[in-house]
Amino acid sequence: MSSSINLNTRQSAFSLSNERAARMMSGDKQTATHMGLWDRFKDLFRSEKKQDALNALFDLVNSQQGPARSFHVFNQLAQMAAPDNRTLFTVAPTSDLAGCKASYCISGHPVRTEHVSPEEREVMLARLGVPPGGEHVLTQASSLDDCKLEITPHQLNALRDADFGAGGVHKRFHAATGVLQARDNIGREDFVRESRLQEYAESRPDLQHYISTQRQIDAPPGVSDKFAYAQVPLYDSARVASRELDAALPKLSQDQARSMAAQLVDMARAFYCNQLSHRDLHMQNLLVHERLEDGAVFLKAIDFGRAKFGGAEFEADRFNDIDYLFDRQGCSLAETVGRNYLAGKESAVAKKHYPLHKLLERFNNRGADVTETLSGIGQRLKADLRMAGDDPARIDQAFASAAVETQTALSWGARPR
Repeated sequence: MSSSINLNTRQSAFSLSNERAARMMSGDKQTATHMGLWDRFKDLFRSEKKQDALNALFDLVNSQQGPARSFHVFNQLAQMAAPDNRTLFTVAPTSDLAGCKASYCISGHPVRTEHVSPEEREVMLARLGVPPGGEHVLTQASSLDDCKLEITPHQLNALRDADFGAGGVHKRFHAATGVLQARDNIGREDFVRESRLQEYAESRPDLQHYISTQRQIDAPPGVSDKFAYAQVPLYDSARVASRELDAALPKLSQDQARSMAAQLVDMARAFYCNQLSHRDLHMQNLLVHERLEDGAVFLKAIDFGRAKFGGAEFEADRFNDIDYLFDRQGCSLAETVGRNYLAGKESAVAKKHYPLHKLLERFNNRGADVTETLSGIGQRLKADLRMAGDDPARIDQAFASAAVETQTALSWGARPR
């Protein structure tokens, strides 16, 4: 059994057997890329070397370290599969008295089965858009990639300036193509910054999973070239419902809310480990994509105009997103005071901020003190991270503990009185 894989380079798509997929997940480059004598002989006469393609594929899918490494490799393979092959890649994380296991299958045939820690399993479940704690799960590996809309050159060529209606002061948006038009230098700077972030994230799949950026494009022929343009990914509305978190919140089931809470904590982990501080994670900067066929929900952060990332730029703000999500703190004292004490409870400002608090409050049947509970979890998380230093395993464990505490708080508050 084999699948068609596209490397997104100048290499053509090539066939990847189930056995080769299993070897790609081994973590051993020599094992993963080894070719038999006959294949090596044929490679002498190929313009596009299979050996080069295998080496490139291994490097691409094995760039992720940390929890659930095999899952990330398999997920990368699924994303690079030909569109009609992607749904053949499925993951089955299970939990029973013998412990936790994960099976990675192509067309129903397991290519690898391994024991995983409870923490690794929870990361996998968050990435798959399903609630934590389920004993038996079987779902697609590639999440939403096979639901993306392909915008044709004809659609872009048909754009006119009058088509850009919705948007703010600095940018306007065309919903049918996902194209944004920057009207001034502030909008242009946003495009440049998001392009920089996308380049930064390309070698960091852990980070890429949770961000949706504005990709700069050339001005389509039918619009004014005095403006700058960018495009965001769109999904097939017949298969995926996309909303900002504040709009999605009232319709979330308790299981979906549990998945959202798990993904928010895992997003904070991915941002922290990859030296990104968003600095504005309110609910209108968080998109919820619901796969309609099974109700799985996937979280993406948008609008990185205030973000700091990489090296020294990140250092001063390393705890900013954690302080915001868990302790209701802004980027400044003025922001914190304005949101927490000056804005009325029914104001637009109050309604859009603090997504983790809003998720817990949505199902708080017992009148629990959500603010105090999450503040305590955040303080313990920061203490654990200070102790962890740059140790990846201890950082992952710190976020895993915070995720468990958050789920416990959500579940306890949701119980009937």
